[in-house]
Amino acid sequence: MRKKSILILVVIVVIGLLSYLGFNVISKAKEKNKIAKQLEIIPEFEFLTLEQKPFTKANLKPKTNSIFIYFNSECDFCQHEAQSISDNLNSFKNGQFIFVSTEPIATIKKFSEQYNLNNQQNITFLYDSNSTFSSRFDANSIPYLLIYDQNQKLIKKHKGQLNANGILGVLKEND
Repeated sequence: MRKKSILILVVIVVIGLLSYLGFNVISKAKEKNKIAKQLEIIPEFEFLTLEQKPFTKANLKPKTNSIFIYFNSECDFCQHEAQSISDNLNSFKNGQFIFVSTEPIATIKKFSEQYNLNNQQNITFLYDSNSTFSSRFDANSIPYLLIYDQNQKLIKKHKGQLNANGILGVLKEND
């Protein structure tokens, strides 16, 4: 009798555990699909420029490819990526770069100057004061890139470093 009770208890625990795990997997899959759907077109956002002025989706240049880069100035991969973009600026005439970081504005400014990306017509550096970029744009690594076409539709989501040639390749594939 006692063995039967233990067996029933084990079966109930296993079924309960499997149900719980199944629910979690389904919930995470739904959440992932929801986020992917949100990213299909550039989502609404508001960050601050280095002059501490609001910058939103409405400030993006129309009919221009948009490349969002989530970065940290101390990240070696981010530094190499910035250098590669700086070395190939002439190749990005029909693209706008939006660099976003949660670091202090002074640090972001220093980074932009270090790689000669400041004062470029097609490059904007933004300060994410509320740390919302990571959740709104599904960024869970640095560097992290989102490349959108001229109609603000997602072309590529990339975790990790992607040099200028890689970005150009993605843009050319989409033309």
